[in-house]
Amino acid sequence: MLTLPHCIPLPMDEEQRLRVLPSYDVPKQQSDADYDRIVELAAEIFDVPICLVTLVGEDSQWLLGRKGFNVSSTPRDIAFCTHTILTDQPLIVPDATGDSRFRDNPLVTGDDHIRFYAGAPLVSRDGVKLGAFCILDRVARADFSTTDLKRLVAFAAIVAERLEKRRLGRTGQIVTMLSEATGVANVTCDDAGRITWWNVAASRLFGFSASEAIGQQLDLIIPSRFQQAHAAGLARLIGGAPSTLNGKRVEVIARRSDGSEFAAELAMSIWQGPTGLEFGAHIHDITDRRQREIQLRHLASHDALTGLVNRGEFRAHVEQCFIDQQPAAVVALDLDGFKKVNDAFGHDAGDALLQMIAVRMIAAAEGGAVLARVGGDEFAMLLPACSDLLQIVSTAQQLLDAFIDAFVIGDHEVTVGASIGIALAPLHATEADELLVCADLALFRAKKQGGRSYCLFNATMASEHTARRAFKDEMRQAFERREWQLHYQPQVRLRDGALIGVEALLRWQHPTRGLLSPAAFMPILETHLVAYEIGCWVLGEACRQLGEWRNQGLTVNRVGVNLFAAQFRAGTLETMVSNTLMTHALQPTDLELEITETIAISHDDDALVPLQNLYNAGVGIALDDFGTGFASLSTLQRFPLTRLKIDRSFVHDIATDPHNAVIVQHVAAIGRGLGLSVIAEGIETIEQERMLLAIGCEEGQGFKYGKAMDGDTMARWIGHPLHGLASGTDRPVLLAGSAL
Repeated sequence: MLTLPHCIPLPMDEEQRLRVLPSYDVPKQQSDADYDRIVELAAEIFDVPICLVTLVGEDSQWLLGRKGFNVSSTPRDIAFCTHTILTDQPLIVPDATGDSRFRDNPLVTGDDHIRFYAGAPLVSRDGVKLGAFCILDRVARADFSTTDLKRLVAFAAIVAERLEKRRLGRTGQIVTMLSEATGVANVTCDDAGRITWWNVAASRLFGFSASEAIGQQLDLIIPSRFQQAHAAGLARLIGGAPSTLNGKRVEVIARRSDGSEFAAELAMSIWQGPTGLEFGAHIHDITDRRQREIQLRHLASHDALTGLVNRGEFRAHVEQCFIDQQPAAVVALDLDGFKKVNDAFGHDAGDALLQMIAVRMIAAAEGGAVLARVGGDEFAMLLPACSDLLQIVSTAQQLLDAFIDAFVIGDHEVTVGASIGIALAPLHATEADELLVCADLALFRAKKQGGRSYCLFNATMASEHTARRAFKDEMRQAFERREWQLHYQPQVRLRDGALIGVEALLRWQHPTRGLLSPAAFMPILETHLVAYEIGCWVLGEACRQLGEWRNQGLTVNRVGVNLFAAQFRAGTLETMVSNTLMTHALQPTDLELEITETIAISHDDDALVPLQNLYNAGVGIALDDFGTGFASLSTLQRFPLTRLKIDRSFVHDIATDPHNAVIVQHVAAIGRGLGLSVIAEGIETIEQERMLLAIGCEEGQGFKYGKAMDGDTMARWIGHPLHGLASGTDRPVLLAGSAL
């Protein structure tokens, strides 16, 4: 009898097993199409790259069905399933590198790179263990749930039953057992588009019984407006054209028996049946998921208090006018006397006033206008496709008239005014940011003239506009004169205040204006030609500083660096980062690259390849200010990320504004669900910290722990004896007086 190496014991019924196996008449040199379909579906359900049906012979294991594995057999002594057949219980190996039975296995150490394994024995009706149904992954997995275990055992039972029917010479109803075991709606059809299979889950989803559906055209569940395209696609496949959807997940609109429509996700398979092509799909209702995406997108693009669009969304609408080469007018509005209302009656009254103002502005707006709240008491209106100056001025006057009547808040009558600035495109600007600046300059002039009036941008304001252009020129000189500096803000673990990293923040030591924070120059710098050079300098200087701290004996786990869009467009990101790490003798895990939502949504999948490669190498990728832009859940799915950063605007009022608390709670839940770390910016108080901990956010940065400081001051902060005190106390921290 065979004796296996590495002290692998043989099953008690080994001789009986080897006698029984030939009776199943399974091919040893090729997989079986029936089982290939089973493992393909299982791989989709378990979300793993490899799924196998194995039979363990005397000296080898052969693969009756395989997905993601290119060989038809392996030596028995290296097969994981050799261990699975030793008992009646499933074998789960969360991380093979930490398991003495497998860590030296060539399947683990070699090119296959197996890390995770879960297998359930295939047990015959006579109780003989023939092999295993198993799933494998190239990354360790510690989250194999009880539900996953039950599904694994169900699949093994299905395969074992199929083997028994093969042994007995009967054709089993494998599709029935499989579909009902998984609870997924499964539908198949022939090359004429007639439904040939319809399981119970499909009946529940669509409202048609199997007897009503089978034999009908697939148009039964396809909305009429899509039926012609479906028929054309089916004809192309029958004509021999390759399928671009086979094995992929796609989102479609489906129709129920009552005529109602819903969003569905389906994974389709195509195979050659006895009479021609056959098609199958398992289908999920994703209505709830779509609704969550819509809600989150609305929260990200709208002001929670007034319901108007926010600054980022408003700018996108303005930019679209330039893309479409449409004339447009931007009307910037700022309240006169709002601070007095807040001071006299409190912030609740101020919030109520802002909501009333939004309602009056909507009533005064023309059809097609886009209204936004772009700041505390700042509003804006976009009039797209509008070049009629009389109409624009009339709209501005209607807005001013909306403030004539007092606002009633509780028992108080409150009167506030407004100042308005107007800028026109293409008369005053040729790009979105420039137009917004022109409107702001006109608004500033209206306020200087006493407020409660409107002002149209004109040539007398050109000097201020020219000053902005001069500011751009100074940026080039600043790089040449080495006026750029990096300051660093500590990032801590909230539960104990332990330092987990630092974020590098750019500062400009301007020769006449002093030390400038990003708010003063970043909107201009991001679109400047010098952005790429400065971005490369920031990366190199941050890595140099980290190396210097470590040479001083200080422990800093990582440094975070903000990337510019120009660094993506250059196409050299991967090489630049790799060379910088090598120059300063750092590891990929020492660096975290921070990207904005604008970068995330404005680059296609091909542009993400360098970032994906850096992620695979161990470089951290953080999505900055999540929730303030337009990134959706699908963006998070396709983007290689390790961390989400919650914007300080949500954190500031988290203890007083339930809307912000809901947004932070949603972002933290999304991060945890995707396996990402979540860090909150702008923490200033113990109350904010405690609420974030309760929500599930475990990391943070902000003035409570330390302002941004230069490298030397940061070194003293790291070495400060009170640095490691537990969070939740008003411990002193070392702050840089000139940093913001």
